Amino acid sequence: MIFIEYLVSLFDTFLCVYFISKFNHASLSPKKNKFILPTILVVFAFSVINDLFLKGFNVLGTIIFLTLYIIYSLLIANKKYVRAIVSACTFEIVYILLSSILYLIISSLIKDYDQLSQGADGLYRYIYVLMHKIALFVVLKLILMAFKLDNTVERKQGIIAFIFSFVTILGLGSTMYIASKSSIKNIQIQAILIALSFAFCNVALYFLIYQMQKYQQNKYELKLLQDKINFEEARHNDINNIWSNINKIQHDIKQHLTIISGYIEDNKITDCQKYIQELLPNVDGIGKLITSKNTVLDYLINSKLTALQDTEIVISGSIGDLSDIKESDLVCLIGNILDNAVEAIQNLETKDNKRIELLFMKQNSNRIIICKNTIKKSVLQNNKELKTTKKSKSSHGYGTKIIAKIVSDYNGMIDYFEEFNMFGVQVVLPQKQ
Repeated sequence: MIFIEYLVSLFDTFLCVYFISKFNHASLSPKKNKFILPTILVVFAFSVINDLFLKGFNVLGTIIFLTLYIIYSLLIANKKYVRAIVSACTFEIVYILLSSILYLIISSLIKDYDQLSQGADGLYRYIYVLMHKIALFVVLKLILMAFKLDNTVERKQGIIAFIFSFVTILGLGSTMYIASKSSIKNIQIQAILIALSFAFCNVALYFLIYQMQKYQQNKYELKLLQDKINFEEARHNDINNIWSNINKIQHDIKQHLTIISGYIEDNKITDCQKYIQELLPNVDGIGKLITSKNTVLDYLINSKLTALQDTEIVISGSIGDLSDIKESDLVCLIGNILDNAVEAIQNLETKDNKRIELLFMKQNSNRIIICKNTIKKSVLQNNKELKTTKKSKSSHGYGTKIIAKIVSDYNGMIDYFEEFNMFGVQVVLPQKQ
């Protein structure tokens, strides 16, 4: 039984670190999060000491646990200290409340408090521990989903897992109650088998969900890779076209200047202007270059916006240093934001007032990107989650997911809004210190 209690403590430790890390947008990889392994060792070591000398619920143990949770939260908080304290307190409160409620319900059913207590060696303790861990995991997962802190779980999968886990808890409770009231000699063995079956089904379900998530992640990463390949191919083609135009103009520039000079010497200003107008389309073919300190940003804006017809383009502001953001991430982030705006504009009729606004700002240590485009009717009114409205849903709708994933990776924030017949997206990216 001592071994089982140690396993329970280890499970609680891993679950605590998982929840607090997710809540604070911290990595679960020991390579990226150097505090995760020391925290697991310290919390588990204190759990063992607590089990040996301070069995059951005690104020001193609760205070020490909460202190350890808060310390870990603050270490990974990235200056978001309020969120860190909230995450630690949330875990502790959920743990205590769930333990108390479950203990009162089960003990009232079987009329035996001692067999549920820590250190008890029997069927009821085993089933109670199993119920408690399943319930704790589900509640914490729901909290992460409610605050959209766990973006690896799709809503439908989360609902299925919650319903199945809830049924499992009821099934385990019913098994315990039947065992306590039954006079059959071998009922405990049967109850253990039933409990293990429930546990196995839960593990199988979450393994299946994990495999589905892994498949979706691989599909998502393949889409990112394909987008990058398409981007590089398009950039290569556009650069070749640009240089082709430049070389052609350079080759003919002396001849053009000679003709222009001749018109001016002969005072043929009208003919000179006409000749220059004939040259302008060739010059425009080079592209209206927008220059900044970031080559990728320049190319994305120029390649996606300069070809738009009958569209007013407004670009303003300065975003500052983007060197801490991977080029591939910047391509996917800005590229998908602009693609969404361009697609929305192209779906409008010619008579509509087409307009795209792109604003860059920097406030303190935050880089802000705002992109707005004209809309004919509200997008958010009936589609707050921005799900794709295209018929082929399996191959579309990645844009907003890609944007959300990249923003989350850089501990940023994203907001969609509508104002003055325009749809907008605002991305906030903290500057890496």
